[in-house]
Amino acid sequence: MSQPERYEMLVLGSGIGGKLLAWHMAKSGHRTAVVERKLIGGSCPNTNCLPSKNEIWSAKVADLVHHAERFGMVTGPVAIDMKRVLVRKRDMVDGLIALHLDLYKASGAELIMGTGRFTAPKTIEVSLNDGGTRVLTGDRVVLNLGTHATIPDVPGLAAAEPLTNVEALELDRLPDHLIVIGGGYVGLELVQAYRRFGSRVTIIETGPQIASREDPDVAAALLEMLRDEGIAVHLGAKVLGVNGPDRGKCQPAIAHTLGRSDHRR
Repeated sequence: MSQPERYEMLVLGSGIGGKLLAWHMAKSGHRTAVVERKLIGGSCPNTNCLPSKNEIWSAKVADLVHHAERFGMVTGPVAIDMKRVLVRKRDMVDGLIALHLDLYKASGAELIMGTGRFTAPKTIEVSLNDGGTRVLTGDRVVLNLGTHATIPDVPGLAAAEPLTNVEALELDRLPDHLIVIGGGYVGLELVQAYRRFGSRVTIIETGPQIASREDPDVAAALLEMLRDEGIAVHLGAKVLGVNGPDRGKCQPAIAHTLGRSDHRR
């Protein structure tokens, strides 16, 4: 085992809380290190907040072009190039990663790329992405582990390898039909974007309303907006099973158990 290296501040995970703390502590003169397995800067600049808004903006432009005549504009045939949409998003992510690396360098905090695990109190062994190991100890150790997408316990769903929001933002083709299980915030922004790109879209929600944490009048307004855009919404519906082993080709079998089915094509 490698000889332990001592830091005053040791952060496991480089998401928003950990990176800001690390930069501040390092600038204040404390020897600081951040251990990150994969996503420099965490999920927000890589897979969640900013990439999703990047594609949503592309979808907004597509929607404006498709309705250009409402604004007195005359356009010719319009097509969506999802490969270019993906390149635009990846270019933004690459720029954000480069910005983070500059901030690490300017602050003096050390970024260590690898997978960390505790081997003793305040001691982390890191399997480096480039090979080898390092053992780090910290006077103070901060866990900044973040979150990840989960797969609901639906028969056949895990085996079908469904898309999560992470994989959906990496699509370089337009699905003919996108089925989203759940009417939460992430699902709602995805369905609207892909509908505006041109996919047929269906939401399956077990509860009586989409956006379950919102007031009923807000949820009703969102539902009306989605229906007006041609998105099918099944409320009070339960996914009984999924057939199809190929990623992106899931075919849920649904049964309405509560409420009603609201949809407009």
